[in-house]
Amino acid sequence: MCCLSDEFISSTHCTNHMTALANRTWTILGEQFEFDELKDIAQYGADTGVHGFTYSSDLFDIYEEHSDVIDDHIESLGYTMGEIFTERGFDTLQQYREWACWAYLESMAAVITDY
Repeated sequence: MCCLSDEFISSTHCTNHMTALANRTWTILGEQFEFDELKDIAQYGADTGVHGFTYSSDLFDIYEEHSDVIDDHIESLGYTMGEIFTERGFDTLQQYREWACWAYLESMAAVITDY
C-alpha cells in the first residue's frame, strides 16, 4: 500500500505524493534532513553515522537543548531511563544521552518514512 493510507490510492497520486516527500526537508532536533536520509536512518539506525549526530560533544549539546522533548518521547515509547541503563549496560549519563538522541531521531524517521 502506498502513501501511508489503508485506502486504495492511484499510482499517479502515489507518485506525486512520493515526489512531494522527496522534495522537502524535515528539521529534527535542530538538524535538517531530506526524505532519503530519513529512509536510511529508519532502516540502518542513527548510530551508524548521521550528520550532526556523530560526535559525543554534538550529542551532548543536542540532548541538553532538547532533553524535555527527547525524554517525553522516550517515555511515550514505554522506556524509563533506569530501564535503558539496565538493558543497555550503560555506565554514564552520556551513554544514555547519545542513545536517547539516536532513538528519537530513528523514531521520527520511521514515522515520516513509514518504514
